[in-house]
Amino acid sequence: MGQGQSKDELLYQQVSYGNTEGIKSLHRDGAGLEWRDKDAKTPLIVACMNPHLYNVAKTLIELGANVNAYRPGRHGGTPLHHAAKRGFESIIKLLLVHGANPLILNDDCLTALEVARAKGHGGAVRTIESHLCLFSGWLRELHGPGFLEVVAPQLLSRKVWVVVLPVGSRTLTKPYKLELAIYSNMQDAQPRTVIALWKANLHEPKLHQSDPSVTIVDQTTKTRVRLGPASENDKQQITFFSNACKGIPQASPAFLQNNAPTGPPTAPPAAEDTELAMAINASLQSAIQERPAFPDTQPNSDASSSSTAVNTGNHGFLGTPNSNTNENELVQETKTGGNGDHHQRHVNASELDFNPSAPPIVGDIPTDGPIQYPSIDLSPVDMASSDVEKLPNGEGKTASGSGSSCVICLDAPAEGACIPCGHVAGCMSCLNEVKSKKWGCPVCRGKIDQIIKLYHV
Repeated sequence: MGQGQSKDELLYQQVSYGNTEGIKSLHRDGAGLEWRDKDAKTPLIVACMNPHLYNVAKTLIELGANVNAYRPGRHGGTPLHHAAKRGFESIIKLLLVHGANPLILNDDCLTALEVARAKGHGGAVRTIESHLCLFSGWLRELHGPGFLEVVAPQLLSRKVWVVVLPVGSRTLTKPYKLELAIYSNMQDAQPRTVIALWKANLHEPKLHQSDPSVTIVDQTTKTRVRLGPASENDKQQITFFSNACKGIPQASPAFLQNNAPTGPPTAPPAAEDTELAMAINASLQSAIQERPAFPDTQPNSDASSSSTAVNTGNHGFLGTPNSNTNENELVQETKTGGNGDHHQRHVNASELDFNPSAPPIVGDIPTDGPIQYPSIDLSPVDMASSDVEKLPNGEGKTASGSGSSCVICLDAPAEGACIPCGHVAGCMSCLNEVKSKKWGCPVCRGKIDQIIKLYHV
C-alpha cells in the first residue's frame, strides 16, 4: 500500500488496470466503491469510459456500486452519460438493466439519450429509446391535401420511425412529460421532428374509416403531423400509438419496472372481521339501550291500523310553517277504520309540546329584558412600587458605589474608563492588561490610548 493511500483509493486504481480480482479482494477487506478522484470520477464512471473495462463495470455493479453516481461540472453526469457520450452500447445495456435512470439531467441539462444524439451514436440512441419508449415502430407520415391521398396514397406518404418516450427533468415526478420523435430511418441519431406532446393537440383516429390516422398539432411551433399505420388496415398499431401519446403504453416500459409498485392494503383476516363485527354490534346495542324512550302520543291507538302523515304541502323546509296555512293546523292524523273509511283529526299547535329537551345554557343572555353589562371600576390605580421603595439605600451597588462589575473578571467593580471611547467596562487591573496586549475596548473593540480610574461619590 502506498504511503497515505487508503483502501478506497487503491480499489480505484485497480479499475484502470482491469484487475477484477483485486477489486473484489479490496472490497472484502472493507474498501469502498464510491471514492472520487480530483475530477469527481468514481470507479464505475472510470470503467464506463473505457469499452475494454466492461467486466470491471459489471463487477463493480454486482458489488453494489451506485449506477446513478453523479459527477458535477460540464460534460459530467452519471455513468450512463459517459457511456452514451462514447457510444458503448454494451455498457449502456448493462447500466440500464441494473437500474440506471436515463431521465437524469447533467449540468448541461442533457439526458444520456440527448448526449448520444448529439454525438451521433445511432446504436446507443436505439438502445436507450428501446428501454424508455412507450411506443416505437414504423408508421406512415401522410402529407399533402386530403383528396389526393385517395388517388395516390403512395406518392403522398413515407415511412418513418416513430418513438414516444418521456423526457428528462430536474424533478422526476409522475406523470412524466412525453415527446414524439420522428426519424427518417433507424440509422439516424438525430430525429427529424420532435414534438412536445404536453404542448400539442391530439386528434384521435377514426377507426371506422378504412385507413385511420392520428393528427398531432404542436401549439408552440404550429407543426402539424399526420401519421397512419405502416399497413393501411392495421388499426391495432395506430390504436397503440394513439394510446402511447396519451401516456397509456401497450406494455410497461423497462425503466418503470425497476420501481416496485406499492400494492393496495390487504384486507384483514376473517378472524379480525368477526371480532370487529361483534364489537360494532355490541356498541350499537349499548347505544340503543341508553337512548331515552320517546313518549307515546297515542297510547290507545292500534299501531297496526294507524299511521301519521305530515302535510308537506302546508310546510316549508324542515317543518317551517307556510304563511298560507292556518298555524293551528300543523299535523294531520290519518286513521283507517275497520270498514276502510279514512278519518282525519286536526292537531292544534297548542296540543304539541315544543319544550326544548336540551338543558339551558349557563349564563345565557335573556331576550325579554334589558341587557345587563358588567360594571367598570374607574378608580385610580397606584402605580408606585412599594417593593422598590422598601429596598435599603445603596443596596445593589458595589462597595465603591458603582452599579456594575468588571466584565472581564466579574468580581471587582468597574472603575476604569477607556479613552477615547469612554466605556466603563472593567477594573483597573483587567483593563491595563487588555491595553498592554492591545486587544481594544471590551465593549466596542476600539483602540485604548489611556485608562482613567473613576471615583464615585
